[in-house]
Amino acid sequence: MKKAFLFGISGKMGKMLVQCAPSFGYEITGGFDAFPHPEIPTFDDVRNINVPFDVIIDFSRPQTLTPLISLADARKTPCVIATTGYNDSELMSIRLLAKRVPVFRSGNTSLGIAATKAAAKAAQAILGDGFDIEIVEKHHNQKADSPSGTALLLADALAPRDKQIINRDGKRNSGELGITSVRGGGVVGEHEIGFYGEHETVTISHSARSRELFAAGAFRAADFVLSAKPALYDMDDVVAYLTNNK
Repeated sequence: MKKAFLFGISGKMGKMLVQCAPSFGYEITGGFDAFPHPEIPTFDDVRNINVPFDVIIDFSRPQTLTPLISLADARKTPCVIATTGYNDSELMSIRLLAKRVPVFRSGNTSLGIAATKAAAKAAQAILGDGFDIEIVEKHHNQKADSPSGTALLLADALAPRDKQIINRDGKRNSGELGITSVRGGGVVGEHEIGFYGEHETVTISHSARSRELFAAGAFRAADFVLSAKPALYDMDDVVAYLTNNK
């Protein structure tokens, strides 16, 4: 059984990963978190980590990136990074880490979101420039970052960052892509991409009903990086890997 070390082990996604791990051939041998897991060794200082593992999986906060990089470098361990909300400096640190160990990073580990992104890119190619694009994302009321990493992942596939308008105030300018965030209740994650033309509207949407789908994608990504060379990878690489290994 493969062994994984989990950053954010006591969070909502961390608990889901622990629950699902055996189904994907993994054992969670330890975690990094300020709050101890009741059953698995939990550390808040990487210098004290004394458990074996083959891969690091991260569903935590940007603030834990420095200890994650320290641990990955010390153990020469592949990483699956699914945390969102990084700034440009932190993203650069991840890119540099990927020169030393295999790193998968994505704002969403759902295969359904990968399919949604592919469908949106195909729709954009067919519909052309005559359609305005708007993304609406909805999450639970405790989600810290806004817009979501998934919304930015989808937006990046459709428009450059300097054309992305967050929570628009005022009229639309030509070529812009708007992103609107909604926070409420216990919504796991909903994303809708709308293509608005003069005479028709096309919408592509994805709704997550359980965090288990993100856990499944993370373990598939872990399988991928365990056999990969040092580089920075995303869900497109995992989809290609899964397709070639069916």
